[in-house]
Amino acid sequence: MHTGSTGSPRTSFDFGRAGESSGFTSGDALAEVTSNPVIASAHPASSRITQRAPPRIVGQSAFIHARSPVLSSFLSRFSFMLANWLARRSLATQARIGATLGRLMLLSGGMRNRLRENLTQAGHADRVTLAQAAVGIGRMAIETVGLWRTPDEAVLARVKFVEGWDTVLAARNAGRGVIFVTPHLGTFEVLSLFIGSQMPMTAMFRTPRVAWSEPMMRAGRDRMQIRSEPAGMSGIRAMLKSLRRGETVGLLPDQVPDPGKGGDGVWADFYGRPAYTMTLAQKFAKTTGALVVMMACIRLPDAAGYRLVFMPKLVFSEDAATSARELNAEVEALIALAPDQYLWSYNRYKVPAGTSPAAVGQSEPMSEKT
Repeated sequence: MHTGSTGSPRTSFDFGRAGESSGFTSGDALAEVTSNPVIASAHPASSRITQRAPPRIVGQSAFIHARSPVLSSFLSRFSFMLANWLARRSLATQARIGATLGRLMLLSGGMRNRLRENLTQAGHADRVTLAQAAVGIGRMAIETVGLWRTPDEAVLARVKFVEGWDTVLAARNAGRGVIFVTPHLGTFEVLSLFIGSQMPMTAMFRTPRVAWSEPMMRAGRDRMQIRSEPAGMSGIRAMLKSLRRGETVGLLPDQVPDPGKGGDGVWADFYGRPAYTMTLAQKFAKTTGALVVMMACIRLPDAAGYRLVFMPKLVFSEDAATSARELNAEVEALIALAPDQYLWSYNRYKVPAGTSPAAVGQSEPMSEKT
């Protein structure tokens, strides 16, 4: 397995016995934590769990869809009720519900075609069936919604293994910012909660298409030391300031940048096909000297919890198109760890408004946008 570019041995923290049969700990130095996975003794000032009381939906009218306020308010309240109900279920029950949802998705011919096309393009069609891909997507959705209303301690207790975290701590001890980069793999939002239990992190989010779901999403994400910013220039500036303070930021590299909201990208191969790829992580690293860390959250067998993998990448190439391809290659390597858990339904190859596939390798300097 790829262990990053530092050449240092990988360190793994064992947060319980539930995942020992999976083989993830072979050859690793393990430090067992008997209760809470937060390593408070290493960073006592920044590792305290500081979740605020869950905000009530009352008074959040700014998020409600103006065209149908009554219906939107009802749907927003219902979404909180559903998330609270899921949060009270075990991870195994959430997994079963997610699997059922995923299988129902296969009733759509369009979904089947999308999954088949993307799996074939990626060369994973012989390893991942349509049913496995759909179940993975359903589990991602259900576990994420439940996650938003699950207490911090309960979420962190589900993290059984963490690999490569020592490199992150070393960068923080040196006062260096960290750029965390993860694809839509596994229940990936567990990563931000784990990081937020250890240190401050700023992450951008895209406003959901349905306005009534935003209060629940924001309440679930703005926890502990996590600060979310809307996608756009204001979010980019906030992340840049965080890195210059020596803090951390989080990015999703397999999300197609939106030029209309300040998203900059170039065309680069992703599984052998041109995909509009972000350049923000590379520019942040060049501008601030921050460490880029690729990461992934992988669901353990039998709903036993999660394995978190952190893999540092020291530098990207200067050329924008080359660095974009390097980023995509890192994403492909992470997906290979658990290809059945990737979001294969996402249209990674879409052409965003204002761009042309012919404009390969063109991007604007960050200084002109910040």
